[in-house]
Amino acid sequence: MNDPKNMSHGRSFASVRGLRSANGTDLGISWAPKGVGLAAEAKVTAQTLPFIVAAVEFAAVTIATFGAAALYHKIFLGRFPYPLRDLLATLCLVGIFVVSCGWGRDHSLKRLLDPKEQFRSLLIHWHTACSIFVFALFMTHATDFYSRGAIVAQYIGGLAAAVIVRFLAVHLTARGLRSGRLRGRRVVVIGDPRLVGQTIPRLKREGLGADVVSVVELDRDRLYGDLEVARSEVAHGAHAIEQIARSNPIDDVLISMPWAARERIRAFVDGLAAVPAAVHLAPDQGVSWAPAPVASRIGYFSTVRLSRAPMTLRDRSVKRAFDLTLAATLLLLTAPVLALIALGIKLDTSGPVLFRQRRHGFNQEEFRVFKFRTMTTLEDGPVIRQATRRDERVTRIGRFLRSSNLDELPQLFNVLAGSMSFVGPRPHAVAHNNEYEEQIGLYARRHNVKPGITGWAQVNGYRGQTDSIDKMRRRVEHDLFYIDHWSLAFDIKILFMTALSPSSYRNAF
Repeated sequence: MNDPKNMSHGRSFASVRGLRSANGTDLGISWAPKGVGLAAEAKVTAQTLPFIVAAVEFAAVTIATFGAAALYHKIFLGRFPYPLRDLLATLCLVGIFVVSCGWGRDHSLKRLLDPKEQFRSLLIHWHTACSIFVFALFMTHATDFYSRGAIVAQYIGGLAAAVIVRFLAVHLTARGLRSGRLRGRRVVVIGDPRLVGQTIPRLKREGLGADVVSVVELDRDRLYGDLEVARSEVAHGAHAIEQIARSNPIDDVLISMPWAARERIRAFVDGLAAVPAAVHLAPDQGVSWAPAPVASRIGYFSTVRLSRAPMTLRDRSVKRAFDLTLAATLLLLTAPVLALIALGIKLDTSGPVLFRQRRHGFNQEEFRVFKFRTMTTLEDGPVIRQATRRDERVTRIGRFLRSSNLDELPQLFNVLAGSMSFVGPRPHAVAHNNEYEEQIGLYARRHNVKPGITGWAQVNGYRGQTDSIDKMRRRVEHDLFYIDHWSLAFDIKILFMTALSPSSYRNAF
């Protein structure tokens, strides 16, 4: 096993080894409380951090909100008639906000390590607090003398202060954990030496905020031997953890054993009943391939979730609202351009203005994609020949439309209809889907979200002809990355890259 002194972000921690005594008279424990010095250096712990962040946030948002009201009155009214009344109202508003954030555990160490979730939750709680505040003013008839302009000023000022405080809290939390000034949750890892050796590096890599203070390795032969002998070995390990906990308070005990060892795991939980810490079971090697196995429920039935749905109902609602708003706006703005392109296609060659082709969308449902016709053929059968560079089937105006991406504009109607989104994996012809599903693993996962007019693969240059399976595989890898990392900000970034990045025009022929 790796030397534990080199783990846990470079910090030293106690090592408890060699629990091999059958009669318990000599546990062979060579444990020294090396974490004491670290605990003394750390000024802030995972337990005190939420209270500090909440107090700083309350003070900063109160000052900013009250100051915004005072500034508004001074500028627009020339005087601040009721400062005490406004201060009390501000304290109520900010109190509602900070309490709701605390109730939602926004200030906890775990949540402060998730910036995206932090700012989403902050906006929800601030909007909620302000809505309750305005409703209370209305119900008490305080709106008759409480300026609406002051309410708007307080909303903006308080939100700005809250965002700044959270940004600093997120940044300083991560920095404090790396430097050791902020002590994360103190963890003891115990179990099968071989599995412990695999768990520790993963915990080091993925467990920012976890401070491994001790490792207890049990004797494999005794652990997996006769059940009574195994229970004795487990009892020795639990006793060692009790000793550690009495010398240095710990927050979590992580058992690293196969999930099939049910009796031994149960004995661990019973033996650790006297230790005031949470007991966890490390992921089993049988599910170690899963990116994020978490405890979950289906109704009241407890499960281990191995993968999550690509988008929650809230995510889908936000994305759909964004798509509808942008599609309707762009159709109004580009209506003259659409008419000119349609006229140009009619004058250039005979045939329809629009090209329609069967594609697979969300959940592999078939739909018809709309594009401006750029070729002399309208293929939509079991065999479809992809466009190549200097393809003789591409019309004169079609070459310009394809190189400028203007041929995709009619897909705004697909977005309005709900069969497509602005951003997502590009929909392939049904014939190509049938071909590649047999050759590329997880290809079908592309259909877990709506297809897009543009996507992460396209802005990285993976568009156009895919004349080799490796090119399609790279495109699929980018599509799956997008699905696993979706956010509205990511969508907006891709849209900007589509308009501005040269990569999004590469291979457009």
